[in-house]
Amino acid sequence: MRYLFALIFGLMSFTTMAQRHAAPLGKARFVCNVDDLLPSDIQIKGSTQGFAIYGGYAFSMHDKGECVILDIKRKKYINSFVVEGNTGHCNNASFGTEFYSRESQFPLFYVTECRGERACYVNDITLQDSRLVQKIFYMGDEIAGPCDWAVDAEQKLLYLYCTIDNQRTLMWFSLPRLSDSDNKGEVHLYPKDALGSISAGDIKIPQGSLIAGDYIFLTEGVPPRHTALNVIDRHSAQRLMHLDLTEMGIEPEGIAIYRGWIYLSLHTPRKPRHNIIYRFRLR
Repeated sequence: MRYLFALIFGLMSFTTMAQRHAAPLGKARFVCNVDDLLPSDIQIKGSTQGFAIYGGYAFSMHDKGECVILDIKRKKYINSFVVEGNTGHCNNASFGTEFYSRESQFPLFYVTECRGERACYVNDITLQDSRLVQKIFYMGDEIAGPCDWAVDAEQKLLYLYCTIDNQRTLMWFSLPRLSDSDNKGEVHLYPKDALGSISAGDIKIPQGSLIAGDYIFLTEGVPPRHTALNVIDRHSAQRLMHLDLTEMGIEPEGIAIYRGWIYLSLHTPRKPRHNIIYRFRLR
């Protein structure tokens, strides 16, 4: 309990410092430790990674593909399972706009594979299971290292968060539809397909990414090294906020938006059940 109070105090202090510079986020508010919501017999494998919310349900992805679903309003555990096909790092997650069918409970669910193929795995997901319905690849050879995919559902854009010439970069494309898939269920995007790109600035170790309205939210870092939440203007690439999270001592991961709140999901090393969630009011 003393750890949680210190955590809340630290986050609120850092946010207050940023507010003096017209920061777009309000003070941090503790939501839950997922460990407190999980039945005692539920075992979670893999560290907490990508995070997305739709219709009051939070989907917390874990390394190697496990998805933990919560009712975020009632702070209630719903279910957990391994998503079909994706056994990667699952570093980022987001919902699109297209539904697989009339029977689908949610829009298509986009999960970053991150390493290996560096693909975006598109899923038709329910509260019980999922199926892989599309894979998206970037075919340019200029990027280096892992990369993330993030959907801007409002603008129907798909962002690729990557490293080019040692610079963190975001480039964006029209969000592919299922009908754009080839006979293997794949979409291949090329440099010529990019609609634009911006620099993400000095980010040491990229984590989750979220595009919402006029803002790009990027988490960074791994304890005990520097960790932070960055807010960038999507049009000018100006950094509007750098929220230092280093003193928390846990790793910032996925970011999601729901009803005017930005939710930040963090993982505790070697404790997959201990998924800490905070939220900030978006001004």
